[in-house]
Amino acid sequence: MNAEFSFRTAVCADYESLLIACQKALETLRERREEITKLGSSRKEQADELLRLQADYAKAYSRLKKHQDNCELCRFVSEIGKTNSASISKLN
Repeated sequence: MNAEFSFRTAVCADYESLLIACQKALETLRERREEITKLGSSRKEQADELLRLQADYAKAYSRLKKHQDNCELCRFVSEIGKTNSASISKLN
C-alpha cells in the first residue's frame, strides 16, 4: 500500500473498510480466473461465475470511489497527498 493510502486509511475507517473489501474482491476474481485458466475449461457456469466476480469487484470499487469523492476527510487527505507529491517532484 502506498504512503497516500496508508495515511488515508489511518484517518478514515470507512475508507479503510471499503478499500479492504475492494482488494478482497479483486483478489478473489484474479485467483478464480487463474484457477479456471489452469483447468483449461470454459464452461458457461465458469464464465458466469467470472462475470459475477467481476461485477462484485466493480461494485466494491465504485463504493470506494464514491466514498473518496464524497468524504470530506478523504478529500482533504487526498489534497495533502497531491501537495506533498508536487513538493517531492520539485526536489527531484
